[in-house]
Amino acid sequence: MNDQELARARKLGELIRSAREHAARSHEECAAILKVPAAEFAQVENGEHAISLPDLEALALFLQVPMGYFWGKDGLGRKLMPGDYEKMFGLRQRMICVLLRQLRLRTRTPIGELAAALDVDQNTIEAYEMGQQPVPYLHLEKLCQAMEAPVDYFVDAEHGPLGRHEAEKKLQKQFHNMPPDMQSFLMNPVNIRYLETAKMLSEMDVDKLRLMAESILNITY
Repeated sequence: MNDQELARARKLGELIRSAREHAARSHEECAAILKVPAAEFAQVENGEHAISLPDLEALALFLQVPMGYFWGKDGLGRKLMPGDYEKMFGLRQRMICVLLRQLRLRTRTPIGELAAALDVDQNTIEAYEMGQQPVPYLHLEKLCQAMEAPVDYFVDAEHGPLGRHEAEKKLQKQFHNMPPDMQSFLMNPVNIRYLETAKMLSEMDVDKLRLMAESILNITY
């Protein structure tokens, strides 16, 4: 790793260590989640060993912190529910390789350009896209930079279990912050048609809404 990559790896390791200590978990417990030796996990915290996105997501779930914490968007106060780590590893690795290839094709980025950005050969990029080799998280960050895409692309509400979980928690929080009468309205099945109509209107462009309003006024008057 060059100096910039080493600095980022160390920063990520420090964040992982802080999250582990905040959750009062040991090296051995975290290593067991990732199915690696405790010594190898210690290297992750020291910035000496690469970690993949699925591994980082599993740690976030186990240590009960949002993924945004690793990007400086969230603190350690928020909590997540435990997940099925073993099942998540395989599913997420397959999803990431598919998304990576889709992103490269959509941005029309040559494999050689991505290989140059990581200072690796093209076979490594192909192995990432085929799911034959886990993508180290720091490599994923650089690949996103090369294709001018946010790393959130791989973990948002549509593509990642953490994103979906956090999106659900956000909706729950918004619901609980509503006045009681609004909560009652939303919970009443009779009002489903009104909600569907509101959703349809919210998706219409301004011109169509204006035309509809003018039609209603013409009927009224």
